[in-house]
Amino acid sequence: MKTEIEKQNFIDKIAKKLSAYEGERKKRIVKLIVKQLIALAIVYATCKGAIIWAENHTFISIFCSFITLLSAIAFFCNFSDDNKEFKTYLKKKCKRQILEEFGLSTISGECFTDETLKKSNLFSIYSYQEYDDVIEGCYNEVNYTIAETKLVVQNRKNEFDVFKGVVISFKSNKKILAETLVTSKGDKHIRNYPPCSSAILIVVPFLLLFPTLISIYFLFSVGESFKSIGGDFSAIPTPHLFWQSLFLPNILNFLLPLVIILGVGIPLFYQMKKMQKVKLEDVDFDKHFSVYTKDQVEARYLLTPTFMERLKHLETSFGTKGIKCSFFDDCIMFAISSKKDLFELGSLYKSLKSKKSVEEFYNEIQSVQNMIDYLKLNEKTGL
Repeated sequence: MKTEIEKQNFIDKIAKKLSAYEGERKKRIVKLIVKQLIALAIVYATCKGAIIWAENHTFISIFCSFITLLSAIAFFCNFSDDNKEFKTYLKKKCKRQILEEFGLSTISGECFTDETLKKSNLFSIYSYQEYDDVIEGCYNEVNYTIAETKLVVQNRKNEFDVFKGVVISFKSNKKILAETLVTSKGDKHIRNYPPCSSAILIVVPFLLLFPTLISIYFLFSVGESFKSIGGDFSAIPTPHLFWQSLFLPNILNFLLPLVIILGVGIPLFYQMKKMQKVKLEDVDFDKHFSVYTKDQVEARYLLTPTFMERLKHLETSFGTKGIKCSFFDDCIMFAISSKKDLFELGSLYKSLKSKKSVEEFYNEIQSVQNMIDYLKLNEKTGL
């Protein structure tokens, strides 16, 4: 763990380096202002043109309206896009010092795969993920990855976030035999194999397929009958007679066993995969967190009183009520909800002479490394 003197030395060194780019920040601000004025001028001109040519030149009016819309979108996007570009520029300029100070291997690594996030069970179903900063490093012989991540559900009408914050993964030196999940109380955005929805996903396609198969069989029978009677349409059974003669006598032999298999077998299968809730002796911890596991004994081995105290401390340190973690394979993964941008050295809209952003950056990286000390991940003993 870094001392207060080491922390202050780093902040002073990075702040001094950043202050040299204050002139670059001002140049970019001027460039942004000019760009925004041009965008506003285009919006005004094309909007006025759309009104003037609305009656006699419909095509020109539609074209002007389209340009107006694009220019307006560009105007609002420029604020965030230029700021994000400047933040990336600052990190590149200070990359070497940051890597050396925190023992990082990169600050632009690969994000977590969908397969890994799914295996953690920390997140419900999502359509796609977006990520900003991805940081990889090694502290006390423990490899870790940090990623600012947003998971989005997308449907025909709209989209919404199921998670926005930081995902942190540690390689654990302890063998994890059974999956265990710890979440803040009331968190519904986890993946715990809900049997009802999964069973429906299997049963519904079959229910749609079954009538289709019956119809195909009916048409096939009609074709065979037509050939056997030499083209006499009157001898072909009607759909009503066909249904009575073919389906009803076999309903007990075919449909009933199928209903039993689908109704009992599928929920039972998913119930076996589903993690069970754990009741712990720590009343205060049980009040704030829910615990799920596939092995009650393993869960109690992992969730010692010391670990529970550390997790509560982490929740307080990050200033959030949305923290959860998962033990799976040889990994321990944390997901910490946060709406603000993390791991930033500065902003296009703030003077670089201030040390506040650098101090926040330092504390955010340090807090992650402190987790390894809190959890003693470098030791081959219990948590």
